[in-house]
Amino acid sequence: RGNAPQPILSILAQTPATDEHRECNQLANLFIKFLLHAADISNPVKTEDLAIYWADCALSEFFAQGDEEKKMGLSISPLCDRDTVKRHDSQIGFIKFVIQPTFELIGEIIPRVKEDIMPAVDNNLEYWKREKLRLSTSDIKESLSGIEEE
Repeated sequence: RGNAPQPILSILAQTPATDEHRECNQLANLFIKFLLHAADISNPVKTEDLAIYWADCALSEFFAQGDEEKKMGLSISPLCDRDTVKRHDSQIGFIKFVIQPTFELIGEIIPRVKEDIMPAVDNNLEYWKREKLRLSTSDIKESLSGIEEE
């Protein structure tokens, strides 16, 4: 093989079975699981148009679940009630409390994530904040247009 890069699991499999190496192996396995989870929730790290598309897909799925829960007389799961969930708020919360901490941590381990991924996360967070402002401004204008002059 020469100097060709090797996958981390094959490198770990070749290391002696000391306690220290077993601990490293366990940490590597945990990190790989964490990366898989990060990939699963990575919609907000994509370009703005893809992030919006996938946010809408996820919310459609959540709302369908909420509709079924409502039909069955069950309490509706968080983020699944189409009558109360605001698209922009759901994404702002998801990015701020799940995505940013996840990818900031990964960025501490893989610095390129800070350079290449975090700007997209920040851009998408700003998009949803602008969307919230745009919608609240249009709500205010709509409310004001309903007020008639005396």
